[in-house]
Amino acid sequence: MKYDKFQYDRIFEIIKNKIESGLMPKGTVLPSYAALCREYKVSNKTIRRVVAMLSDAGLIETKERQLSVVIFEQADPESDSAHNLKKPNIPVMTDILKTAEILYYPFICHGISLCDKFDWDIPEKIVQQLNPETPKLFWKNSKLIWRFFIARCENELSLHIVDALGFLGVEYRENNFCSRVTYQQTLMDFIQKSRIAAPESSVVKDFLAYIHFITISREDFQCYVPADSPFRIGVQGLDQWMKTAEERYSSVYLDILGLISIGYYQPGDKLPSHAQMQKQYGVSVNTTTQAIQCLQKWGIVEATRGKGIFVSTNIETLNDIHVDPKLIASHLRRYFECLELLSLTIEGVAYHVAAHVSYEQIQTLIQRLDEAKKYSSLYQPAPVVLLEFLTEHIPFDALQSVYRIILKNYRIGRKIPKLINKSNASGKLEIHRKCAAAANVLLGGDQNAFAKQAAEMFQYTHQLIIEECKRLGYWKTVKDIYDGSQLWK
Repeated sequence: MKYDKFQYDRIFEIIKNKIESGLMPKGTVLPSYAALCREYKVSNKTIRRVVAMLSDAGLIETKERQLSVVIFEQADPESDSAHNLKKPNIPVMTDILKTAEILYYPFICHGISLCDKFDWDIPEKIVQQLNPETPKLFWKNSKLIWRFFIARCENELSLHIVDALGFLGVEYRENNFCSRVTYQQTLMDFIQKSRIAAPESSVVKDFLAYIHFITISREDFQCYVPADSPFRIGVQGLDQWMKTAEERYSSVYLDILGLISIGYYQPGDKLPSHAQMQKQYGVSVNTTTQAIQCLQKWGIVEATRGKGIFVSTNIETLNDIHVDPKLIASHLRRYFECLELLSLTIEGVAYHVAAHVSYEQIQTLIQRLDEAKKYSSLYQPAPVVLLEFLTEHIPFDALQSVYRIILKNYRIGRKIPKLINKSNASGKLEIHRKCAAAANVLLGGDQNAFAKQAAEMFQYTHQLIIEECKRLGYWKTVKDIYDGSQLWK
């Protein structure tokens, strides 16, 4: 059974994307509530909430006893008066393009590798509908192809990042009809060959390199963007995720549970006051009150009016509590998506960081890893230490903003009940050894080897975490609740 509370925003975003991308143009009649319930496998209450959100956003019109109709109308991209477009800030644009190269290419390659014979129907249809005679609309719609490959990875976090970087608002301008024909034909040839046989990774890389050569790297390439585009003002507000009230208070109690699990809070310790927690977590007093009440019910904390909130002296209770995985499904999903994003992109990030850090900064990293070793028997802080180091020294502003989000989500791991435990001490020490080995290779000046070893370490921990989450039943819960195929189908 689906857990409806986590579905509102996801279904809203899917339908909103279909409307804004032109897949559901103005005048399209939405399916009935019953049909939408069957399509998204949720309750009537959830669909009614989504329809209300679409109406409030000005995307559809609803009338009593009638089907809802799309009223959003896309501006004509061939009209110069359609947008108040301006030239991008060149240093900012260069920074974002470099960020996209490091982040998007691995996801596009991965998305292509996941496509089976019939998945290719969608990008093929998009390519067939491209019209070289209308250049602005041609380039606008061509972005849907690349977004499809990223969406095929079924990683919602990556799609949020794509949209936040502002590429959908960029308008390409050029007057070379032949280049558009070549671009379209190149895409169609690749799709048709891939439908017959899955392309080798080297073929995909050559294909993407050629696409880059005939588009962005051309001398006559120009683009214009809205005045508030990230291409002009930089990337802002990447960490502003929409959360339900349930997610807000569960984030508080899960963090406290995690801090007790790793020994940060000991039996009898006094926890922060409600006022301090409100500031720390950015939530209201009602949210912290709900969170503490939940912990009290489980016997984890004791609250005394006028004295404060204390960790229970009967800390063994922590091992006996049962947290319904459905309550933390959104946190788990975000954690899994973060792990995948990290695994796919970390090698390119580590390579660029290696070229910009000093000998002293690397020595500091090695020292921090040595200090972290004493905690390795309970949980493994070394990957967090290495990720913090990489994030701090990323030389591109947009990429650093993205990795701050990844770092924030990576720390969710400590909040997941029973994921942190004393078992497999040798495995935890092996993770620490891999981190230390990568840092020492970096100290020796081998940038390529450091990037590869860092990537191998994060990919190794990714697999271990997934295996443990499957053992605990978390993986199945997320897969049952969250159907990632809706992002691309």
